[in-house]
Amino acid sequence: MSFLNILTNLLPTLVTALLLVVGIVLIGMNRRHVGRAATLGMSGCGLLLIGTLINLVLAILTQTLIESYGSSMLAALPFAYLISSLFHLAGIGLLIWAVVARRAAPRQERPQGPGWQQPPQPYHQPYQQPYQQPGPQGGPQPGPQGGWQPPQPPHGGDQSGY
Repeated sequence: MSFLNILTNLLPTLVTALLLVVGIVLIGMNRRHVGRAATLGMSGCGLLLIGTLINLVLAILTQTLIESYGSSMLAALPFAYLISSLFHLAGIGLLIWAVVARRAAPRQERPQGPGWQQPPQPYHQPYQQPYQQPGPQGGPQPGPQGGWQPPQPPHGGDQSGY
């Protein structure tokens, strides 16, 4: 087999293996933000890489093994390709699982140091009873009414002193 023929047959497998290595590295760099899905994705790419490497070794060594050991070696090839296919199936399954896996909530890092301030707390208005029972005269009792009330001045004074 000539070098050009080997390169033509092995080039797609080599490119696939390189792509899977790059995928493992990129997913590993983003693992902190993605969480469990990144671990599943890395595992899936790892299994696909193992299956691809088995195919690469088989493609390189098949001709040599057949020449060295004769046709008895042909009986082992389907088993080797079955193992490679199982790695590929498991890897694809893990990648699909990683895509549909629930993402971890992004961690918000709190800056350390004296300049950090706590975020403002939301304003909660005290509860006001929306409905008053009628008093002895049959009319409503004076008191707070339901719905939105404008804020009252701090010392009970009038609002003209602003």
